[in-house]
Amino acid sequence: MKNLERLEAYIKNTKALPLYTKEKHEFDKILNYLSGQENNLSTIYLNRWDIIPLDSLLGKIEEWDEWEEMVMEIMTQKSIWAINNHYYSESGGFIWFMNWASSQIKNSSYLKIEKVIQKALFYVKDFGSVTFFISKSISLVTNKEPSLFGEYVLAHVDAETGALLNAFQQNYINLVELLVIKRTDLVDQHLKTFTRHTICYETILKYQPNKYEPIFEEEVNNDSNIETKWMLFHLLLDYCPEKYQTKKELFYVDILHKEETKLKTFKRIYSSRDYKLGKTLSSLICSFLLDVNIAKYKELIHKHLKIINSIPFDVVEVIASKLKEDGLDILIEALHQDPNNLHWNEKDYFKKYFKIIETLDFRSHQQYFWDLSKNKSKELRRLGAGLLSKLGNEAIPQASELTKSKKSETRQMGFLILSLINTDESKVILVELLEQEKNDEARDIILESLRQLVSKQKSLAEINTKITFAQKRGKLNAPLTPWLDEKVLPPLYFKDGTQLSVEAFRFLHYRMSRAKEIRIGLEAKLLIEHLDTDKNYEYASSLLDTYFVNGALANFKFCLTLASIFGDTTVIRQLRNKVQEFADNNRGKMAEYVVKALALNGGTQALRNVEFFSRKYKNKNKNVGAAATESFTLVAEELGISPYDLADQIIPDFGFEGLFKTFEVEGQEYRAFVNQDFKILFLNEDNKTLKALPKGTPVALQEEFKEIGKEIKDIVKSQTLRLEQYLIIQRQWDTEKWQCLFLNNPIMFVYATRLIWGTFNDQKQLLFTFKVQEDQTCINQDGDEVEFQEGQMIRMVHPLILEKDTINHWSEVLEDEGLSPAFLQLNRSVVNFDPADKGTLISSKFRGIEMSGYTFVSVLEKRGWFRGSVVDAGFISNYYKNFAEEGITAIITQEGDICVGYLDSIGGIGNLMFVKYGSVEFGSYTYDEPGHTNDSRLIPFEQISPIIYSEVMADMQFFKENDTR
Repeated sequence: MKNLERLEAYIKNTKALPLYTKEKHEFDKILNYLSGQENNLSTIYLNRWDIIPLDSLLGKIEEWDEWEEMVMEIMTQKSIWAINNHYYSESGGFIWFMNWASSQIKNSSYLKIEKVIQKALFYVKDFGSVTFFISKSISLVTNKEPSLFGEYVLAHVDAETGALLNAFQQNYINLVELLVIKRTDLVDQHLKTFTRHTICYETILKYQPNKYEPIFEEEVNNDSNIETKWMLFHLLLDYCPEKYQTKKELFYVDILHKEETKLKTFKRIYSSRDYKLGKTLSSLICSFLLDVNIAKYKELIHKHLKIINSIPFDVVEVIASKLKEDGLDILIEALHQDPNNLHWNEKDYFKKYFKIIETLDFRSHQQYFWDLSKNKSKELRRLGAGLLSKLGNEAIPQASELTKSKKSETRQMGFLILSLINTDESKVILVELLEQEKNDEARDIILESLRQLVSKQKSLAEINTKITFAQKRGKLNAPLTPWLDEKVLPPLYFKDGTQLSVEAFRFLHYRMSRAKEIRIGLEAKLLIEHLDTDKNYEYASSLLDTYFVNGALANFKFCLTLASIFGDTTVIRQLRNKVQEFADNNRGKMAEYVVKALALNGGTQALRNVEFFSRKYKNKNKNVGAAATESFTLVAEELGISPYDLADQIIPDFGFEGLFKTFEVEGQEYRAFVNQDFKILFLNEDNKTLKALPKGTPVALQEEFKEIGKEIKDIVKSQTLRLEQYLIIQRQWDTEKWQCLFLNNPIMFVYATRLIWGTFNDQKQLLFTFKVQEDQTCINQDGDEVEFQEGQMIRMVHPLILEKDTINHWSEVLEDEGLSPAFLQLNRSVVNFDPADKGTLISSKFRGIEMSGYTFVSVLEKRGWFRGSVVDAGFISNYYKNFAEEGITAIITQEGDICVGYLDSIGGIGNLMFVKYGSVEFGSYTYDEPGHTNDSRLIPFEQISPIIYSEVMADMQFFKENDTR
């Protein structure tokens, strides 16, 4: 047994694998055989990706003996070797063996290369495959001449031509480069095969332009594929510019005609593209021809765009850029397209189109946009209204004419133009029309425009006027649905105790039904403000039951809002249970509706439930978690405070006075408190600690403390994560708010004593660090009690901003007092900014790191990363970590093999980047993460705050240290 040191390291690392305990018997087959404890190797039932690569145990080719044969016996087991004709997995015994062979060939002599290849062929039996995989890391050509490895391949090429062609069919480029230098006869013989990979054209021209230019010119003339013709012509232009520069103009015109024939035939077909430039051929041709001669080619381009069914957006950009207002007659052609025929990745086509038109003086062509009032597309009518509103009061007469149309869609466009103009003159017209318009879609546009004015109409007399107008418009003739009949549901009451009339009851439901999302309709809100929210809980309970009994239909989701607003604790509990029920039964949209409705209740218990769901559904059912977070934020905005302050406010004190809750049992006084483990303990009159309530405690009080204990467990789950996030974003409190929250709340006080705090001035400079004592005093590093001054702020200190002596001091204090932080604070991993990252937008320094799929995903989730987009075949393309408070999202691309539901493969790190928060979409079949450094959403690494940089890089460092390659 040679290299005992490597074997011992291999055994140690294998036993440290998370899977080792579960599959010990299988792993020990390998370890016992290698260590000589077993003479025979049994069949191994492990997947190749579960095993640490074995190539590190292979010695040099010159030292090959029985030991290497033993290692190879393991590597060639069926479950590990991973061979399938000429296609091999990127992990497993074959690849490990090829890695070893490549390392032996690197910088070696011809004889050694021959020896290595012969050894490889003993196991692989295929010269082509061995050559192909070694050529991935060992070049066949160096400095335009065959390398030693290339010379070896050339010596065997005639005998192995078929095997080489078969193996290299994944990518011929390396083989073609070798052959075009020394064996053009084989290039000639297999030219059609090689040029299936268009990249080979360039390689061939690079070495032999004179020989192959005439052949490729003929291909340009005869090839029916427009993109291939384009690519090949430009290669010829690069390598033979004198000849092809003069042909460029005619070639471009010819391609434009061919593209025209293609695009006019089909309604939905992609335009031909130059993939290197990322542009359509039409846009490149139009740009070139307009630069050559505008007068000559403007009409040709206009004719081209009139004929084709789909105008690429980059053509619109070119026309606007080159011709400005002179191109409006051409740009109008884009309006004739059907938005329904746009491709999935062009859904914002018209949004971008109208933004371009806005930059031009379009008045000479404005009638085309007024005519959109007759267009079937709601999107085009809406965008057209936005554009025409830019004309200001000049557009009011024609917009007013639209409001008189018999067609509701036309009236809607007129109302929208007037509402967007938003002047006194336009508002006067809208006020006159508000109570006359019978179409609710059109009326809602007016109402939204007049929101500020209508919101002031709060008196009951004004509301009754609105009810009368609604009745005249025929909106209150019957209940919206039989199960919302006022005869079926309990009545609603005003604050003065009087009951709502039938008309007012129906008006409430009617106006709530017009709310597009889970929110309170404007006119409904005016009425609700006069209702008794405490007396209407019977209505709320009955409404909720009726809604669910009748199928919980989405178009009646406003029932959830009304039930939540008027509901008592029973209704709130029912709504909470429904969120979980819908989420668990894959009714994610309904779960979203319910959690948003829950937030509108505004009570402490309801908001605590919303906050709970924002955490529970961060990874699974993320849409529900996102809805909870959004709703929580909206409530905070309504109250005029930050979501953090709202989260602080809903932490209950359970009736404690400061840190204690006093009660009596059989004439004896007791005090309940929360200990360092977040458990409720009790003190008797002698200050003796009791772990349980004293005998004789009333059942009701027992139940109360039991419920408090359960709630504390829930709160600790949320607060631990929340406080750790506050550490990362360096949230701060003024001294008064901090003392109120952390020194007087029984739960938060426990956290306060287990963390180290810092006091900062208004320049955010650290003044001193301190710790909270059991007696609620705060002591500094010198052991002195501190006093806070007005204007000072307090936050948890991150180790990145502390001196080593300070960290050591407080670590010792916490250890001496037997206190452990609720999460890593002082001993948190810290990574200082690497100067090499300055200017970096997309980093590949961690690319290639691998872990088993289950471990990979588990580590990411524990460290706060969320699964991003899921694309073809369920492949997970990225993970992300939000720092919303700082406006940043970190993204790592995933380049392993893991898919949704299939984590028993390899997870791999790709690129790392930081983007503006909310700028990248994640979802099914969503390909939105930046792929190029020119993406404006990317943030340079040096602009990331030191703590966020440290946190993300500490995660990356963990992966690097646990790389299983």
